[in-house]
Amino acid sequence: MKRTTSSPHGAKPLFYEVTLGGFEAPPQPPTGHVHDAIEISTFEHGSVTMLYGGTPLKIEPDRLVVHWGMLPHQVLERAPGALVVGLHLPLAWALQWHFPPSLLTRVLGLEVIIEPPRKRPCSDLELLRDWNRLLADGDELSREIVLAEVRARLLRLSQRQAGAANEVFSEVHATRVFHAALQYIVRHFREPVLLTDIAKTSDVSIRHLTRLFQQNTGESINAYITALRLSHAMRLLVTTDRTVTDIMYDAGFTCPTHFYSVFRRRTQTTPARYRRGLDGG
Repeated sequence: MKRTTSSPHGAKPLFYEVTLGGFEAPPQPPTGHVHDAIEISTFEHGSVTMLYGGTPLKIEPDRLVVHWGMLPHQVLERAPGALVVGLHLPLAWALQWHFPPSLLTRVLGLEVIIEPPRKRPCSDLELLRDWNRLLADGDELSREIVLAEVRARLLRLSQRQAGAANEVFSEVHATRVFHAALQYIVRHFREPVLLTDIAKTSDVSIRHLTRLFQQNTGESINAYITALRLSHAMRLLVTTDRTVTDIMYDAGFTCPTHFYSVFRRRTQTTPARYRRGLDGG
C-alpha cells in the first residue's frame, strides 16, 4: 500500500494506491481516506461508527460492508476492542468479472451496501479471515482461491440485492445534496462537467455546493473529477489494448500535457510504463 498524500484530520483525505490485499486491525483514528478499490469488510467485538461521504453510519458487528473506496470514508468512533477485518479488491478486476447491475450500479453509485449477519455456509468474518490467511501465504494458487471465493461471495450479494432495498443514509438535506452531487459527478466525469450542471442537479447554489463538497471530502470538485478520470484511465490501461491517446480522451482529458502531468504525479510513471509494469506483474 502506497500513501501518496497525507494531512491531519479535517483536511484533505489520504489517497492510497491499493492492490489485492487483506487487513485486520483495530479501526484507525479519524483520518479520512479514499482509494480506487472495492472494500469488503466486517467488524467484530463491538460496533463502529463510520463516516461515508460526510454521513455517519453506525455498523454493528458481523455485518458485511461493501463500498467503493472513492467514497471518502473514515472512523468516527468505535467500541473498545472493536476490530475490522477486510479485503481490498481493485475495481479494474471487479469490472472484468461483469457483475449484474444490481451490484455494480449501487457500488459505483457511491452507495454503501450492508448485509445482515450470515451463518451459512460460514460467517463473513470467518470468510474474510480465511482470505487474509490465504493471501498471507503469498503463492499464486492461494491468490486464485481468494479471487474465486470473493467473486462467488459478491455474486451471492448481488443476487440478494436484486430484490432487496439498500440501507439508506440519513435524510438530512446536506447529505442528500452531497450524494446527489457525487452521483452526478461519477456518472458524467468523462464528459465536460460544469459546476452549474452539478448545482442544478443538487438544487443548490454553486457557492453552497462547493463549500459542502470541500467540507465533506477536503477536495475541490475539479480535483475529485480529475481523480476519477485518472482512475478510469488506469482501469482502461489494465483492461484494454486501446491506445494511450484514446484512453486519455475516453477518460475525459482534453490536453495531453495535463494528462501526462497528473498521471505521473499520481503513479510516478508514464501510462505506457504503467501498462507494461502491470502486464509484467
